[in-house]
Order: sequence, then structure tokens, then C-alpha cells
Amino acid sequence: MSVLQKSISKSASVRLKNEIEYRGKVSNVDPYMNVILTDAEEYENGKLSANYGKVVIRGNNVLYIKLEASL
Repeated sequence: MSVLQKSISKSASVRLKNEIEYRGKVSNVDPYMNVILTDAEEYENGKLSANYGKVVIRGNNVLYIKLEASL
């Protein structure tokens, strides 16, 4: 959990249980793993399907969170 809290303002991919993936910058995260992403993009089957300014993802829908390597 502390790793996620330290990743605020970094890029991440959030994969949901329904196989939809969101990519964006972590704006906030709470102890329930609810995540807010800004500049978010939605991917279905690996293809871009939508762009959002901000998305709120409920923690119980999250399959995994992948933090992008910073250069």
C-alpha cells in the first residue's frame, strides 16, 4: 500500500476484473485501493476505446495495478 501512496503523480496501468484496462497518472489512492487516475485512457482488448480527463476506479474491481517505470 505504501508503494501506491508513493506513486502519486506517476503513470500506472490499472487492469480490472472485466479485462478493461485504464492508463493514466495516479492522482489519489486510499486504503481500499480505490484509485483516481487523471489523463486516463480506456483500453479494451488492447485497443484504445476512450479518453477521459479523470476516472475513479473502485478498489474491489481492480485485478492489478502496474506502475510504469520512470526514466
